[in-house]
Amino acid sequence: MINLSAYPYASYVPNKIVAGCIAAIVGISLIAWFIQTCHTRFQPRRLSILLLISHLAIYTELIVHASVNTNEDNARTVYIVLNSLFAIGQRMIIVGNFSFVLEIHHEKSRLARGIFLGAVLCVVTSGLLIAPANIFASNPDKIDTSVLFRQLSASVLLAVTLIFYPVLYWSKTIKDMTMQAAILILVSSVLCLTVAIFNLIQSISIYYYTKINSGEGWFYGFQMTPVILAHFAWSIFHPKRSLRSNSESILATGNGMIPMIENEAHTVSSNYF
Repeated sequence: MINLSAYPYASYVPNKIVAGCIAAIVGISLIAWFIQTCHTRFQPRRLSILLLISHLAIYTELIVHASVNTNEDNARTVYIVLNSLFAIGQRMIIVGNFSFVLEIHHEKSRLARGIFLGAVLCVVTSGLLIAPANIFASNPDKIDTSVLFRQLSASVLLAVTLIFYPVLYWSKTIKDMTMQAAILILVSSVLCLTVAIFNLIQSISIYYYTKINSGEGWFYGFQMTPVILAHFAWSIFHPKRSLRSNSESILATGNGMIPMIENEAHTVSSNYF
């Protein structure tokens, strides 16, 4: 018998000590990312901002998780805040993966812009589909409709994480990546894919959704941990070290400024998209 009394909220009591400790760990990655990004003067700007937002969203979520008491009066508000923050953190990494690949050759073609905007549109659409899912969740007669919207949201998010791999292949940038860049993008994309697959499994049925939301371990094991590991990967292999092509530096390590791309490099990069 499925208990729908807590749907769509989590039915477990959050462990504030665990959340606080994990927030401290995320804070280390956040500080490392911020310091290195300041050193490069937020270059590449788009990628730097995306990952900074992701770090801040996850860190804030854990702080809220550790400090706010969840009761019947504020359960809905806390649920919306926590899920929104996690969704932002997760989706910024996914978009960051696309941005990183396009930065390998400083690609600014129309197709490159279209790929990036398409990724943004997919993650935004996925987020917007959660709104009707939560609205219909309050009506016992509309539970199936709520689950359907969750499935659509999770499917769109999984699709964009899978599309990343054909983009990576067709862009022909792997051969021009440093070892650090290759490790970074593979680790980050696989971790994003792990979370996306878990989200889809969770949304398959109301049974899976309520079962998974009855234990905090599922949240930390298959949602929060992969995102945190992705953050550490980005901080360890920061673009100031990993974002280089074979022929020239995309980022200068001395003063953090992006050098001018030679005309020959622009000619070569135009062949990739």
